[in-house]
Order: sequence, then structure tokens, then C-alpha cells
Amino acid sequence: MDTTKYAVCSEIYQVPMRDGVKLSVHVNRPDAEGTFPAILEFTPYRKGPLRGHHPIVEHGYATVTFDIRGTGNSEGWNESMYCATTRQDGYDMVEWAAAQPWCSGNIGMWGISFGAVVTLQTAGMAPPHLKAAIARSGTDDPFTEWTNPGGSPRPYMYQCYSPIMTAANFSPPDPEEVGERWTAIWEERLAHNVPWGIGFIEHLEDGPFWRDRSLRGHYDKVQCPIFVVDGWADWYPTPLLRTYANLTVPKRALIGPWSHLWPGDALPGPRIDWLAESLKWFDYWLKGIDTGVMDEPPVTIFIREFSKPTSLLIEDAGEFRSEQEWPIARTLQTSYFFQPDGRLEKRPAADTAADAFAYDPRVGASTGMHGGGPYNINWMMPLDQRPDNAISLTYTTEPLAEDLEIAGNPRLDLHFSSSTDAGLLFIKLCDVAPDGTSVLVTKGYLNVAYRESRDAMSQVEPDIVYPLEIDMLACAYRFKAGHRIRVSIAGGDLYNIWPVSKPGTGSIHRAPAAPSHIVLPVIPAQSPAVSAPRLTVLTDPLPSRDSLTPPGTVITSQDPINETASVRCTVNYGPYWSNTSELTVSAREPAKATLHAGSTYRHHYAGREIVVDVQCDTSSDAKAFHHTVELEITVNGKPHAQKHWSISVPRKGI
Repeated sequence: MDTTKYAVCSEIYQVPMRDGVKLSVHVNRPDAEGTFPAILEFTPYRKGPLRGHHPIVEHGYATVTFDIRGTGNSEGWNESMYCATTRQDGYDMVEWAAAQPWCSGNIGMWGISFGAVVTLQTAGMAPPHLKAAIARSGTDDPFTEWTNPGGSPRPYMYQCYSPIMTAANFSPPDPEEVGERWTAIWEERLAHNVPWGIGFIEHLEDGPFWRDRSLRGHYDKVQCPIFVVDGWADWYPTPLLRTYANLTVPKRALIGPWSHLWPGDALPGPRIDWLAESLKWFDYWLKGIDTGVMDEPPVTIFIREFSKPTSLLIEDAGEFRSEQEWPIARTLQTSYFFQPDGRLEKRPAADTAADAFAYDPRVGASTGMHGGGPYNINWMMPLDQRPDNAISLTYTTEPLAEDLEIAGNPRLDLHFSSSTDAGLLFIKLCDVAPDGTSVLVTKGYLNVAYRESRDAMSQVEPDIVYPLEIDMLACAYRFKAGHRIRVSIAGGDLYNIWPVSKPGTGSIHRAPAAPSHIVLPVIPAQSPAVSAPRLTVLTDPLPSRDSLTPPGTVITSQDPINETASVRCTVNYGPYWSNTSELTVSAREPAKATLHAGSTYRHHYAGREIVVDVQCDTSSDAKAFHHTVELEITVNGKPHAQKHWSISVPRKGI
């Protein structure tokens, strides 16, 4: 690690891209003679005014942060998330930074969430001066891992993300930075930007739109070392571990217990000294300092254990452990078969029968919101799963005689039929404590129309038995002796999956010749033992739940007469930004789901109060999905701009 501490200077640049569009760039760098490596990050989330700096700058790095075109203080416009111009700008900004007189020519990239996705995308374009990258919570495949898990739409995209980003992307730049160009920049984005939700609805099937935005299947294009980082309570440990497994460059993987913040700040703890880990990586690859990072075991994972479920988990139970590879080579793929009376055993069932479950979109009120929804600290962790288990199909082992550890992607090998021409499977793996408490370990989804390939849908024929393989999300978990393993299967997940197109039932078939079962990646003890992780676990006290202000409310209610369930969310981050939504689903008519959402940004620039209000309606029926967006902007209470978008797309296999 470079222990020199530098004073810092800060600069603002307007950098022209190859088409002449100027991007707003903030640079923080050592205030000293000489050249330094630069670390690049780009964001659609409005980087804000030039203030403060990352501590890594004091250790001899420049940080280069810019608003993507059409957002924040940058010129231009964008028509969809991760569009081609955004990706090209990332490449060009790497090469611009490398050419600056204060830069050594060695460029790193890092980012969290959107920033991690574009880091992977840029690495896949192999700009010559990109020498190393850190991707914290990003995906190699936005379709399957973000917008449409298992091939079905995720409500979050329309509850939160679409209205929030529409309000942000149509907001004005800061006149203190862009000066007299303020009006022209804003009017350009008002004229040409397109709400990102339009692209999501237009592309409910996997295809070229999403493949152009995916590193998956193109890992060989990455030429620089990659460090992937995530947490089990966050969005993307599964795709980042898949990315790690497929990369052929020098690489590392770190998966902790964390939600959607950098590991020095995230909950649940334990937290680690993230600056130290960052410097170990970048000092080695960008400065040529032998930090020993490549002598350490390349994979560090947090092995979770039973923690009492709560909506906000402050500290998870478990331990960090080093591994030499992922997937873990010593894994024992161990099958547990579905039995009569809801039993789960290592021997196949002797009978031939089927167990049915309803396509009920009300199931899932205990699941939690995947990744925590719009919250950087995950306030929507899974609760006790017993209420959901009670209205799902479940299979449970006897109490375990000894501890059992798994690490990897559990897999379901099922024989399945549907009473209709649509099918949806939501599967949970749970840890059942001696007192009956059921903790969610991991989950998996499948829109059965995607059973043959993620490339295209296939017709579901009623009452035909299909063999299915479903990979669940990655996990690392130790079931304690005396606990039981439970698999639950349902036809909906209230918070996380759009309902199926018609009422009906799915059936899981059990037969000696075609046994439905789960395959667990059981991990025996290391032999010989691998050296322990060299992480510095922070000993500072974690915040108490009472000291943290909830960012909003989530209220779930049921109407037993009409057989509907509703989820109402409110989110407020200070006086400047808010998001509200209400989703209603129906067990009687699951095709008819409705979602209204709104988001408001308030800006105060040069004596002007600018309010950007967005209202989005997303709904479905048996034949189509519908999405409308209403944008209204006022300046000092007077109308300034109004826009409207509306789109309907045919419902296919969903």
C-alpha cells in the first residue's frame, strides 16, 4: 500500500466526445508534481456539485467522475439505459483521462450498481489504457438478473426505478457549473430524452436490445484484471460470481453479507476496511507495487448462518472464508427428493403422484424486496417465511444430525405440468429452526415459457409434463445441526414478480422414473485448509436500528372479498426527492395487475424552485402490457414543460 498522503486539488472539465457532446467531469487529484493513475466512474444519478473527495485520492490517485450524457450537468440526451452512446462514452473517457498531463496513463475503473454494470461493459470494450477494474454490485446480464428474473417482469422497475430515473433524467443541469449553456442543455434533454421505462416495456423478451448491454457470453473480450464485489443482501452476487467463473484475466471475488453500499458502510455487517482492499488491488495493477494481493486465495465469501429474520438486519451471523476457485472444486452435488406428505429425503419417492400449487400472486409478502428496492441499506430483508410457506407447496427434511454447509447455486430438477398455457415457478430454499422459524436462504424463478432456452420462449401446453432445470441464486450458508431444510414452491412473488396471465395450477410430479428433487452444492471441510482472508474487519460499533431513520413505509394489505393484495410504498430522501407507488394484484384475475407510481425532484437554482413531477401507470390484461408516463415541470410554481408517453405491447408467454 502507498502510505504517502497527498493534499488534494479539484477541477471541473467539459470534455467533448467524438460527436461533439460535452460531458461534465469532476476530477480530484493529488496537488503535487508528477503523474498519477486515474480511477474512472460514471453515473446517471447526478454527481452533484464539486465537493469532497474519495480518500483514495490522498494515496496518490486521481478520481474522474462524470454524468452520462443527457443527465446531470452533461450535454446531449439518451433514449434508453446502457445505450450505445453511453457505452462508447465510457471507452472514450478512459482514453481522455489517460492523455491528461497529470495522469500516468494507467486507468482503473470502479463503480457500484449502474457504475458496476458500465464498468463491466467498458472492460468488455477493452480500451487500451484500462489496466484494472472493481465492479461492486453489477450484472453481466441486465435482462435475467435485473429487469425480468426468470423471464417475468419485475414490478420494482415500474414502482421505483422508472419514475425515479425519469424525474432525474428530465431535471435541469446546475447553472453554477454550466453557466449560460444551462437553458440549451435542459431544452435539449427535454426534447430528446426518453423515459427508461419505455425501453423496459418494449423489451419484455430477451434479445438484441439486452444482449448488446450484456457481458454474458463475451467474457473473453475483457483484457484487464477484474475484482468483483457484492453482498448476499444485495442485488448481484449471482451474476458477479458467474462473471468471475468465466473470466480468463487475473481476477478476484469478494462476497460479504452486505446490502447496496460499499463494504465499509453497508449493512448487515460485519463491515471491512474497504479503502485497504481497494488500494491492495489498484496499487498492484496501476502502480506496480507488490501488495501481495495476487498471492492471496482469489475468492473470499461470507458463510451465513441462522439469524433471526428481521426487516433490517444489522449484523449477519457467519464468517469470512477463503477459497481457491468458484465454483468450489470439492463441491458434492447432493440430491434431496420430494416425497409424499411434504417430506424431503435423499432417496427418490416410491410412489407416482403429483402435488399442485396455485398461481397466486399474493404469495411473497414475507420474501422481502430483492436487493432492498430503492434503499441503499436493505430495509426490506426477508421475514419469517412461515406465512408464505403455509400457502405454498413445501418439502422439509427431518432435523439434521450435523451441520451442513452449501456454497454455490442450488438446482431444481423438476417434472412439471400446468393446467393452463402459462406457467410460473417461484422457489425458496429455507432454514427451519427448532422453534419453527423459517429463514430464506436463497430463491429462484422460472417463467416456464423460457424452459428450453433463455434465447426464446416456447409454448406451454396444458397438462403436458415438462422436465425443468432451474438454477437458484447463488448462496453460501451453513445449516446447523437440529435445523431442517425446506423447499417451498409457489406460483407468484408479490414484491418481485409480475403475476402470470391467467389463474390455474402448477403440478410437481413425483415418480421413481422421473423424480423431482433439489440438488444442493454441499461443501465438505477444506483439506488442506486454505489461508484465512486478509480482510481487516472493522471493530467500530455498528449503528443500532433505532438510530437509523427509515426512508419510508411499505404497507401490504389484502382484500379477502375481491381476493386482491396491494403494496403501497412511500420513499422520502430529505425535502428534494420522493417516490410513491401502489401495486394491486388479483388471485381471481391475475392477468389484471395495476401499478401507479410517481416521483418528484425539487431543485433550487439561482432563486428558482424547479419541480419535476413524474406519474407512471403500468398495467396488464390477458393480451397486453400497458405503460404511460406523464411529465410535468414547474418553475416557481408556473408550468414550464409537459410531456406524455404511452405504449402497449402484446403479452407473450408471460
